[in-house]
Amino acid sequence: IGDSKIKNQVLKDDLIDHICSQVEYEMSKGLSFEEALAKAYKETAPNGLEEIQRETIFLFNYSKIMFMKRLTYVSGYIFSLMWACGALFKVLHWQGAGLLLAFGGFGVAFIFLPLLLINKYRSFAREVLSERMKWIFGILSIALLVAAISMKMLHLMGAALLLMLGFLVFGFGFLPFLFFRMYKKSVDEN
Repeated sequence: IGDSKIKNQVLKDDLIDHICSQVEYEMSKGLSFEEALAKAYKETAPNGLEEIQRETIFLFNYSKIMFMKRLTYVSGYIFSLMWACGALFKVLHWQGAGLLLAFGGFGVAFIFLPLLLINKYRSFAREVLSERMKWIFGILSIALLVAAISMKMLHLMGAALLLMLGFLVFGFGFLPFLFFRMYKKSVDEN
């Protein structure tokens, strides 16, 4: 435990106390110290002590994590709905189309997608670099494309440049990592 990657000193002390109690109990049943220690460690942390630390951090931050997830998906729904309604209003030449397009498109691009990336990054932070880069480039390209399409529908300057940048990030950032991950997965399956 002393050389483990557990950073929280209180958790480390609690684990030491728990393992010591478990060792004492096993030794009272007739096991040697080494056998009792191995059994106590295996029962306490079958997947390693770092898993206990991750689960403890998750439990302490559960309400924050759930709030972040709710905020992410509710904002995604609201901004997507605004953007879709704005596109419909624009096609039908109804009033308010520009405002709905602007708020919806930029809300999706600069609020929902960054929140989604933050939420997803936690779940794949331990993944290989190419998986993380796939998500980062994918969400960045979607954000750029949503913003560019919104700007194009509102006839704003710079929309074409932003659209080209979005396609460049998609084509030369996201797609290579996507196909590399697909290739690696197919190779690993064989």
